[in-house]
Amino acid sequence: MFSESTELYDFIYSEFKDFEAEAEQVTLLLRNKCPSARRLLDVGCGTGRHAAALTEIHGFEVDGIDIESGFLEIARGRCPKGRFYRGDMASFNLDTRYDAILCLFSSIGYVRTLDRLTLTARTMRKHVAEGGVAIVEPWFTPDAFLGGNAHVHSVDGEHFKIARVSRSEVRDRISWMEFQYLVGEPSGIQHLREVHELGLFTKDEMMEAFCAGGFDDVEFDPEGLTGRGLYLARTRIPEEG
Repeated sequence: MFSESTELYDFIYSEFKDFEAEAEQVTLLLRNKCPSARRLLDVGCGTGRHAAALTEIHGFEVDGIDIESGFLEIARGRCPKGRFYRGDMASFNLDTRYDAILCLFSSIGYVRTLDRLTLTARTMRKHVAEGGVAIVEPWFTPDAFLGGNAHVHSVDGEHFKIARVSRSEVRDRISWMEFQYLVGEPSGIQHLREVHELGLFTKDEMMEAFCAGGFDDVEFDPEGLTGRGLYLARTRIPEEG
């Protein structure tokens, strides 16, 4: 996945992604849907940009989990109050529960298959306290991702330059994307390559996975944080008696 571009990630995505604005939207959503939430787990936390904003600006206690060790090193330095674990989102076990679980920036697509999507929902459910929520930003649906496109993005730093060229295909129900990077510095030019594969799931498949994973209620906001939509899966507090 991001094994080649870990150190480039913040430079590239800071150009067009407003992590602080998204953290504010998440905060408003939590205050509305789960006002008692204080402890959060960011699944697919990346370099900790959302976690940092949620901690420093909005006062949450945020831990994170990601499969990329390089991301976790950056996140730990950025969010020293949080705990950051390496693990697969479909099978991690932290032996604790959180008021809310977040999975943003379409990280859920990296589970790739419907079976692993259900496993991920079940794993999230194990880590959500009763009365808590999971907030998940999806990847594209099968009818929205057509593939066959090429894109270029560049970063014009003071002492370095980055050019990222990507192309995409659809392979069965997988969005297959190739990224090639040229990183220029005074000492030389480096060429890096990565392939990313994300599963394409329908709205019904996503909602069914959360229900099969043990959540009691699932809502879908078609707009969400960035226009990709947002799922909110709840757990109910057991009735006494």
